[in-house]
Amino acid sequence: MADRSSIQWTTATWNWSTGCTKTSEGCRYCYMFREYPRLRKMGLRTYRWKPDEVHLHSETVEKPLHWKQPRMIFTNSMSDFFHESIPFDFLDRVLEIIKQTPQHSYQILTKRSLRMMEYSKRIGHFPENVWCGVSVESAAYTSRIDHLRNVQARIRFVSLEPLIGPVGKLDLSGIHWVIIGGESGPLHRPINLDWVRVVRDQCLSEGVAFFFKQVGGPRPKSGGRLLDGREWNEYPKHLSSVMQHRNSGDGRTCEQIALAKGV
Repeated sequence: MADRSSIQWTTATWNWSTGCTKTSEGCRYCYMFREYPRLRKMGLRTYRWKPDEVHLHSETVEKPLHWKQPRMIFTNSMSDFFHESIPFDFLDRVLEIIKQTPQHSYQILTKRSLRMMEYSKRIGHFPENVWCGVSVESAAYTSRIDHLRNVQARIRFVSLEPLIGPVGKLDLSGIHWVIIGGESGPLHRPINLDWVRVVRDQCLSEGVAFFFKQVGGPRPKSGGRLLDGREWNEYPKHLSSVMQHRNSGDGRTCEQIALAKGV
């Protein structure tokens, strides 16, 4: 868990669980499995187990209560919010903390889209400060986007990362944001920028915010972030200034800050 994050599209991470199990091809070289042993060697108590063992950390659940300045928080970057090992009752507890901290925006990203849909039916509607997203690595897994459309959330987003194959034209109805990134790491699978252009052009024509995170390579920054000579850093409508104003500390939500600026 970090009060600051190097991930370009968020500002902090909140890991109230650690560990995961691989569920599809996008997981093959997941950064979590590379980073976990290093963190365990550092003596961090939340990484005492094997990376494919999911453990809950009650002591970290209330951490956002102590973050007074508005943050955009990637929730469970070292696990999966909707992993089958995490009881819905525990998720209820996490959601209560989210409700108590409206100054923050929470990004929930999962490959377990059916379980996200099931939980959405259980609660009715996610809090207004929750962004719900699914990871899709190739055309074989675009059904996750269909599941996401059935999730009751103010912001729905799709992360095509690591993009390891073409996805073609997507059904982006009800989707507010698309992130694309190439795989990084010693065994990374190269991205074809033509795959990215197809999705970018669709987002532009349909008014969906588009964010290109990285080309990828041996390291996250190896290939840079340029696509056709520029960076693409769009956020959902009215939220483009979230990152710029994330440290305002005036108690407003990230969305309220952006709206007040007239963006």
